[in-house]
Amino acid sequence: MARIYVSGINDQALEILTTSTREVISDLDPATDGRIFYLTHISVTNEHATTACAVELFDIDEAAAGADATTHRGAVIPIGPNATVHVEYDDGSMPFVTNCVAGLTAATGTVAIGGIVASGYLA
Repeated sequence: MARIYVSGINDQALEILTTSTREVISDLDPATDGRIFYLTHISVTNEHATTACAVELFDIDEAAAGADATTHRGAVIPIGPNATVHVEYDDGSMPFVTNCVAGLTAATGTVAIGGIVASGYLA
């Protein structure tokens, strides 16, 4: 199956993980297409001027809460106040079958709409 390269932004601000998760790339739903999304790059911006935040990625449906270790992908991404962090992943190392979603580990920092820019491919 050929690779389809995709990129995009989040269309909803991130919330704390116990409340809800949000799509990293809006309207990307690999499960519907019968494909797997492989994340290769993500940039996350914390717009809060004084408070740091931490973002986690999961392979679950958007808006799901209470994500667990079986759906967790990669390491926690810490982001300082008013900063942007870029993370590159090895080809094929970050697969998402259901959906690529993110949430804040605590109610700190601000990852607003467009605060996540991600890219990868569907295979």
